[in-house]
Amino acid sequence: MRFWNPAAFFISLMMSMIMAIIFGMFVPYLLNIPGLEWDLCLILWPVRWVTAYLLINIVIYPIGFGLAELVFHFNPDRDGMGLWNPAAFFISLMMSFIMALIFGLTMGMSVEWLFYLWPVRWVTAYLLINIVIYPIGFGLAKKVFGFDPMAENT
Repeated sequence: MRFWNPAAFFISLMMSMIMAIIFGMFVPYLLNIPGLEWDLCLILWPVRWVTAYLLINIVIYPIGFGLAELVFHFNPDRDGMGLWNPAAFFISLMMSFIMALIFGLTMGMSVEWLFYLWPVRWVTAYLLINIVIYPIGFGLAKKVFGFDPMAENT
């Protein structure tokens, strides 16, 4: 893995805000429990973004791609990035828990809600990444930085 990864730059940028809006503001509103205020959500965005970017590049990508290869014999060069993506499966599994653990518990989320909502966060993150975020993030990385993540070795 590279420390500077333009695709992860855009993916973490978008996911750090979208997941905070969905699970920090919208879901608490639906469940009638305290959630984030808009100003706090916006103020903490750069912190969530940097945290997500560093976690993904240093820890999560190597583990996620390693598990995808070990468990599902996944090779992104051979298998591509379709709706079923074993790497995104493990990456979203880990990140949906770790980011909520870091930012949710420090903002007052109960431990019970951390575990109760984990499957929902995981499925939401997986679908967002595969359907929306990967295509946009990869396209922006190519257009802005001239970086093609599919041409790079993982």
